[in-house]
Amino acid sequence: MRAALCYFLLWTTYLLLATSEEVEFPQELIDRLSHSEIHSISDLQRLLDIDSVVEEAVPAVCKTRTVIYEIPRSQVDPTSANFLIWPPCVEVKRCTGCCNTSNMRCHPSRKHHRTVKVAKVEYVRRKPKLKEVFVRLEDHLECVCTSQHHVVEHSDAETVDVR
Repeated sequence: MRAALCYFLLWTTYLLLATSEEVEFPQELIDRLSHSEIHSISDLQRLLDIDSVVEEAVPAVCKTRTVIYEIPRSQVDPTSANFLIWPPCVEVKRCTGCCNTSNMRCHPSRKHHRTVKVAKVEYVRRKPKLKEVFVRLEDHLECVCTSQHHVVEHSDAETVDVR
């Protein structure tokens, strides 16, 4: 309640100062504020329709974007389940977005592979055992819209264990 009152007082002071400098405010806004009870910030937001701003939709074009890639446990060690991966997730660049028609999909036209080092923490007799594991990641460099029928999926990562 106190914060809402402070916010209202600040808003009123701003309006008075702005009015003294001959800044024009829409009469509708002045009428709304003068004929309503404001008990909280949410009341003021509802009154001013702050949450109802309408923006023009921007198409999500086919391009590379940073996404989160969770490193699959099976790529680190498919024979064991008694371990943790650190970090479990990394950032990669991937082609995402929309194409002009529904039979076209956004796919990479150029790719780059890189290797990152992660920690594999195994618990042997209740004691942690640390190993370095190298995971091969795929980043997309350029994207193109292609027909869905001409797409061949490739694996995203490969793993090499270094002891």
